[in-house]
Amino acid sequence: MPHYRSTYRAVVRAALAATPALAGITVLRVWPGSIDAAALPILGVLTPQEPSVLDSQNSSERRTLLQVALRREGGEDIEDRLDEDSAVIEALVLAALRSPEIGVALEETTIVSHSQSRAYVGTLVMSFRVLSWQPASIFS
Repeated sequence: MPHYRSTYRAVVRAALAATPALAGITVLRVWPGSIDAAALPILGVLTPQEPSVLDSQNSSERRTLLQVALRREGGEDIEDRLDEDSAVIEALVLAALRSPEIGVALEETTIVSHSQSRAYVGTLVMSFRVLSWQPASIFS
């Protein structure tokens, strides 16, 4: 059985890859450190952090940070394009993960743009907090 964080990433990647609004974007399993402009646009789903609080002897509250990162080339309107992308991504992530057992909320959206040769490159990072209760592992 896959780990619950692996499931979060897989479910979100599948939802993002299936939407026509993000057609043509390569969805990566691992976000690379260096990205060649020829590889753009790319998108990654990461779970880099997870605070945990023991709430009983049997379970713990997990607040998984799930991030969706999108990098694409564009013109001077690159930030406007990433704003449109962010609306699509937010709706997809919330719909893909929310359930009676799992809460999901967008915590932060960051957009950074810069020029690369004659084109502009923009990076969108959206940070979601995924709240769940998992079996406590300290007694296992």
